[in-house]
Amino acid sequence: MNRLYQESGHELFAAGHDLERAFGPEARPRRKNGRRAYGSQLDPTHTPRLSMEPSDVEYRAVLRPGEVNVGRTVVLLRLLRLLFHGLYFWAGVLLRRLNRQEPEERVKANAKKFRALLENLGGVMIKVGQQLSQRPDILPAAYCDELKTLLDELKTLIPRKTVIDTIERQLGRGLWDVFAEFRFDPVVGSASVACVYRAVLQTGEEVAVKVRRPGIQRAFTADLEAIDWLFFTFEFLTIWRPGTTRHIAVELKDLLLEELDFRREARYQELFRRYHKRRKKLRVTAPKVYYGLSGEEVMVSELVEGRKVQEIIEAIDANDEVYLEELRRDNICPKKVAQRLVRSRYYSFHECPLFHGDPHPNNIIVQPGSHVVMLDFGACGVFSNRDRNLMWQMNYYYAREDVAGMVNMVLLLMEPIHPINIHPFKRELQDAWWTGFYGIKSKHAQWWERSSLRLWLRFYELIRKYQLPIPRNMVRMIRATLLYDTVAARLYSKVNIFREFQKYERGVAKRVRREIQESAVRQLLLGPDNENYLRMQQVWDLGNDILAFMRRFFDNQDFVFQELPGKIYSAIREIVRMIGLSAIAAAAAAVVAGAIYVFSIWKNYPNFNWATLLNPVNWAQNQAYYLYTVEFVGVVWVVFNVVFIFAYARRIYLRFGDVDD
Repeated sequence: MNRLYQESGHELFAAGHDLERAFGPEARPRRKNGRRAYGSQLDPTHTPRLSMEPSDVEYRAVLRPGEVNVGRTVVLLRLLRLLFHGLYFWAGVLLRRLNRQEPEERVKANAKKFRALLENLGGVMIKVGQQLSQRPDILPAAYCDELKTLLDELKTLIPRKTVIDTIERQLGRGLWDVFAEFRFDPVVGSASVACVYRAVLQTGEEVAVKVRRPGIQRAFTADLEAIDWLFFTFEFLTIWRPGTTRHIAVELKDLLLEELDFRREARYQELFRRYHKRRKKLRVTAPKVYYGLSGEEVMVSELVEGRKVQEIIEAIDANDEVYLEELRRDNICPKKVAQRLVRSRYYSFHECPLFHGDPHPNNIIVQPGSHVVMLDFGACGVFSNRDRNLMWQMNYYYAREDVAGMVNMVLLLMEPIHPINIHPFKRELQDAWWTGFYGIKSKHAQWWERSSLRLWLRFYELIRKYQLPIPRNMVRMIRATLLYDTVAARLYSKVNIFREFQKYERGVAKRVRREIQESAVRQLLLGPDNENYLRMQQVWDLGNDILAFMRRFFDNQDFVFQELPGKIYSAIREIVRMIGLSAIAAAAAAVVAGAIYVFSIWKNYPNFNWATLLNPVNWAQNQAYYLYTVEFVGVVWVVFNVVFIFAYARRIYLRFGDVDD
């Protein structure tokens, strides 16, 4: 099996002469009893402490916001840099328009230039591009497709001394008191936020050490403030509709600053691992986090080896028989991986306290036996109980082929919605989703038609058309759903997300039934447990509150219970009177209409008799009756009924408002 992080013969930081030349004699590795050691000579009686006690400094750090203060000069320089590159891009857009290129070719060319623009700006703008790639409600589809190829990779590495200083500052002790080996080259990964290194603890475990880039927090904050200024300017000049960027700006700031705090990422990763451990049949997990060695700037977690899902997808697309044979040898089945990813999504959405917000193919590792390991928990989403219930109901409608029900749940997830006429949006979304639903159900559909991709892309297009805001958590949910379903469909083109939900639903129902049965048997044999006694106490307290409320209600001097039957009888009597008067009015209207009809027949037919009166042909030919009588009498009767209803409803209202004796 290919190893994700292969040893390629590059030097460890154990090369003594390099250490001495770079950082002085104290960094020279020494050997003791045939074992390599670093830093100061290791005492054989000394055991490195791999956990840290929380301190007041740590507590203050947890409470400290992720954003830092930056000077206006720095923000202004960032803004000028953004404006310069932005004007250069728009000049190119205008030039291509003047050259009269075909609209489709022009849009594709503009999208490529836009991606290159973000790559040149780097840092925050790469993150912005990655987020915009999932927002067709903001950018055209061609731009979103192009931005999906953005890779957050930087060739520039963190200087070695900076890495050591950061780790030692975080741990509060020397690097070699914790690590037996630390590999600086090659790095596991190098992104705009951090670099990841391979290391070995003194206890022998192989770990991945994620170190935040120095100054990245200040740079991100400056870029975000510059973007805020741009958004404000565009809205003030009405280039964009006022209020359009409010949710985007807040979401972007929260997301990016959240990724800078490794404490939060470590907690997300630990919770994901713990909750998925409860459902062992899913075969989905996350790397173990070494909490005592992790903090705001450094995160140490288990080193995971396996195959990236991106490599598997590329092998499937290229029909690489050699690679596919290696997968079979490692007992890796793309179909099982796809099914486990979809079921893990359902489990995360409905039963976990959070869900992975960026399940990109490069963030998913597959191990022998089709075991799935999720990486990079910098961006996670959370649902409220209300949203969980709505999501469950939407998936239920999914499985039952009820598109109208799905659309209703989506509208509820979007609340609060601006006071506009939502019916055209709802109607168009329902029509579009029926079209996408047919593709999902078809046996001959392409992989992209068998996922929810088409549904959500059309949703974004309509959101953009009607300029409706989307809650932040809903955006993360849609992004996660798109990535999960798309990755699953590319691994196994015949995956059916509806059938997978039905299987997940049956599993949940079985667990709930078993838990209720076990609880019932336990209560019968051993009596109520402590939780049930607590519930009984809560029910008892609620009953007392209800009784107290009823006592106050009946003891109120403005209302005597004995008078209530009389008031109800009076209301019933008034209603009967109203119905009787309405019937009398209807009878009178019928008599008047009949009289007018008889008079018109007698006037038009000299030889009047009963046969002439009852002939239906004469009803239609009698214009005076056909055109005027029914309409006029009907209107009069309706008017009388409205008057009756108002008068008697007013009588009932006044009677119930009377002060009781």
